[in-house]
Amino acid sequence: MILITSGCFGKSDEGENNDCSPINPNNLENIWEISGETRTFSSPHAADLNGDGILDIVFGTGMEMPAEGSIIAVNGNDGTILWNIETTQEMFASAQFEDLNGDGSLDVILGGRGHNLQAINGQTGELLWSFNHNSTEREEWYQFYTGQFIQDIDNDGVSDWLTTNGGDPTKTPEQEREKGYLMIMSGSTGEILAIADTPDGMETYVSPVIYDELVNGQSKTKILFGTGGETWPGSLWMTTLNDLLNNDISESLQLVSPIENVNKGVISPPTIVDLTKDGIQDIIVSMFDGRTIAINGNGYDSIWEVDARDYALNGTANNAETWVSPAVGFFSDDLIPDVFIHYLIGEWPEYSSYWTAQIDGETGVVSWMEETNHIAASSPLAVDLNMDGIDEVIMIRANMLMESNNPNNIQLYHEILVWNSCDYTNSTLFNREGLSIASPLIIDIDNDGILDMISSSTSSFDSPTSTWNMYRTNLNVPVPSKISWGAYMGTFYDGVMQ
Repeated sequence: MILITSGCFGKSDEGENNDCSPINPNNLENIWEISGETRTFSSPHAADLNGDGILDIVFGTGMEMPAEGSIIAVNGNDGTILWNIETTQEMFASAQFEDLNGDGSLDVILGGRGHNLQAINGQTGELLWSFNHNSTEREEWYQFYTGQFIQDIDNDGVSDWLTTNGGDPTKTPEQEREKGYLMIMSGSTGEILAIADTPDGMETYVSPVIYDELVNGQSKTKILFGTGGETWPGSLWMTTLNDLLNNDISESLQLVSPIENVNKGVISPPTIVDLTKDGIQDIIVSMFDGRTIAINGNGYDSIWEVDARDYALNGTANNAETWVSPAVGFFSDDLIPDVFIHYLIGEWPEYSSYWTAQIDGETGVVSWMEETNHIAASSPLAVDLNMDGIDEVIMIRANMLMESNNPNNIQLYHEILVWNSCDYTNSTLFNREGLSIASPLIIDIDNDGILDMISSSTSSFDSPTSTWNMYRTNLNVPVPSKISWGAYMGTFYDGVMQ
């Protein structure tokens, strides 16, 4: 089912209409492909670690059972392994980069299951520190998610680390969950500088996002975080950095509350973008209960709300759920960013279809939607690939093939698509075996003015062999003046459209 309420046919700088330029998959050039054991759900991030002027790739790998994992750095030029650090648990978060030891080079922090959080020397792969799970700050520790570097709190000359800890995969869906934590840690040592329980006492899975509130021309640092999960209610919250430093966020502002009698929270990080063009950043969040909500940064009232259940299955869907953050980009010919979302139709762990939609950023009108039989998708990206001034969407969707004469033989595959918002058409870039849960990365790796894509695939949960693959593909299109949403949590991995 497809609904189109508006269209666009990109404009040139002179204001004249352009034809919708097709994306040509035949122009793609695979630069390298590497593989390894275990799986990867970690979205790749890039930084120049070896000083050759070419960005290198860092990601996590691992399995929940048996528990094992690693943090891997790959040479962006040729795909060789720079270093590989083994861990005792799956590392599913995304890497962030900062100079943590004062040597002038970028280092890495990456987290995952079983209270694993490690800081790695970006040049050598040497362990700088790992989280001390014997810390007496709390009796129990859980999973670490993608964090953010913040100002130097402990005055040691190194940026410090904001993160969340929560979620217990050992619990069944019906079992009560323990509260999660919002934390600040020393970037140089991993020491806990501040920690506070979630204000509603619920678990947390959401990577925190820093929100710079503008009041009377002055910026005030606030933090967005989420609570709840697949089977427990929760909310989107905002607290202040000062309250967290005082180890008490009980006065957090509840931006989005759960639906009454619906036991679902928020899992995907929010997206920060100015939708009202008042110079104040607004907030978009996709709740696990089917709602995508835009919140005005000036007063925190709702700008608009779209509920996937009102559209999917011709408006008869009882449940719609997502682990995916909204992507923002310029999908029409106005100056206000628009929104692209994914929802699975059904209730975890059983789903019937996948609902994808473009939402007009100003009005909340669903300007395009499509329902397919896919079983999973990663967070979408937005970038202008054909230089028409309008962003395209890069998305990954997974599905399965079942042999008619052998229903027990199920093969998973995924497709990487470019959705052209100018004429509402899809171009298939790749069909690959396995899953691809991680968001790709769109970036100019070698600074040659041409876009590259870093993408991954991985074996399924029930596969007899566990493998991961990472790919560098030359897209053979010029780098636009600005990449709207080029990676997981945005072009700069901070949840903010710059």
